[in-house]
Amino acid sequence: MTSGKSEITRRKALFPTAFDDIFEGFRKDMEDVLFFPRWNFLDRRNELVSDLETRLPLCDMEDLGDKYEVTLEAPGIPKDKITVKAGTNYIDLSGENEKKTEEKRKNYVYNERSYSSLRRRISTPEEIDPSKIDAKMENGVLHIQVPKKTPTQNKETKVEVK
Repeated sequence: MTSGKSEITRRKALFPTAFDDIFEGFRKDMEDVLFFPRWNFLDRRNELVSDLETRLPLCDMEDLGDKYEVTLEAPGIPKDKITVKAGTNYIDLSGENEKKTEEKRKNYVYNERSYSSLRRRISTPEEIDPSKIDAKMENGVLHIQVPKKTPTQNKETKVEVK
């Protein structure tokens, strides 16, 4: 017996963007409003699996003339579980954390597991010097100093208004 809900099949992007996660939540909310509640097991299973997907961390990159300063949010992931790799015009960041808790009492077993991971490739507008990159983790935020291969001078020019 069908629920009367039309089935929508959506292909995942080969290279997901930050917008994919935003619109996925919106799509699920719209389906819940426009169609019958999602009670079948397969829908719930898909929600659980999507929670395990790798997330795209929020990132800021500032041009300071001689270097870029990159700030990346990585809450819950310890610094020894984060990997930073770089080429001449990109920085690859990845990290993961797994926690397991087990508590046993008489006739009672409590198990809890959590897993989180992140991946991000940041392209730089100019060539960088990968050998001089410095990264520091502080309160769940990764701060990366990325020296440029050829520093650019930010010169200010006054423009006459006609």
